[in-house]
Amino acid sequence: MLGSDISWNESRKILALVLCIWPGTILIVICRIAGLVLLVCGVLNLIFGLRNGGRNINGMQTIVGIILCVVGIWILAAPASFIKLIPIVIGVVLIYHGIRDIYICIRIKRADHKWWIGLITAVVSAVLGVVLIRCAFLAMEIGMIVLGIFLIYDGISGLWLMRRTGKRGPIDVDYEEL
Repeated sequence: MLGSDISWNESRKILALVLCIWPGTILIVICRIAGLVLLVCGVLNLIFGLRNGGRNINGMQTIVGIILCVVGIWILAAPASFIKLIPIVIGVVLIYHGIRDIYICIRIKRADHKWWIGLITAVVSAVLGVVLIRCAFLAMEIGMIVLGIFLIYDGISGLWLMRRTGKRGPIDVDYEEL
């Protein structure tokens, strides 16, 4: 069992290293795989929906199939545009929360003497939202690099732990029925 744990840790370190070296390429590959899965699901929904004459589950299976096929083809054809949507949506949410929090801070200004801390965090949220929208693809690449670094750390710490427990030998217990 220890050997398989070590090989799993080695595999995670390799994956993490690949994520750090080629984050953009990995994102595009992941998107293409997701696009292919959506396209296959869409085709299957179309087949089952048309086979039943469009009369199944509120007649939505054919419509869902068409939508899945269109989205799958779009992701396969232009994965970078799909990748850009993820940080843009998060950016819009951050801007919304930032503006809402600025409004709240202005309203509680007289009631709380530390209102300015909330104002600073609200402005930072809004600015981060703008940065995510303006630099969407870069934000995703940086995110993949950070994910890779986390996986490298996880692999090293897991390997260290496995080697430490391997020195003590396996834990042997006797099964006793109650």
